[in-house]
Amino acid sequence: MKSPTTLLLLSLFTIVLLSCGGSDDSPTEPEVIVDPDPIPGQTSTYTAHVKTIIDSNCIECHGDPLDQGAIMMLLTYDQVVDAVNNRGLFNRIATMGINSVMPPLEEGGRLPQVTIDIVEDWIADGLLEQ
Repeated sequence: MKSPTTLLLLSLFTIVLLSCGGSDDSPTEPEVIVDPDPIPGQTSTYTAHVKTIIDSNCIECHGDPLDQGAIMMLLTYDQVVDAVNNRGLFNRIATMGINSVMPPLEEGGRLPQVTIDIVEDWIADGLLEQ
């Protein structure tokens, strides 16, 4: 028969193991785009809502010529749509990760949440041009 001290230590060890459930505090990528509707009563469009955001925050590096190691231009509607659909543009601007935040930390860092919400709303509304 096991001593009470052994049983107590075994119980404590079990509790400690169970409380160490693999909690990962690292930032996660957005999984599903839900229409947050930051512009109530309007359908978001590239021309009316997103182009200004891209021009103000992205063109410095994603213009012509590309700068700071940027690998794609974001000068036209088609280029931005391609970046959303095939290059993870939304995840890059929405991430909280230090190494992949867009714009880069040196350029001011992550966009304000309200700006990210406008881009998310545009995507959820169907990537409309006008």
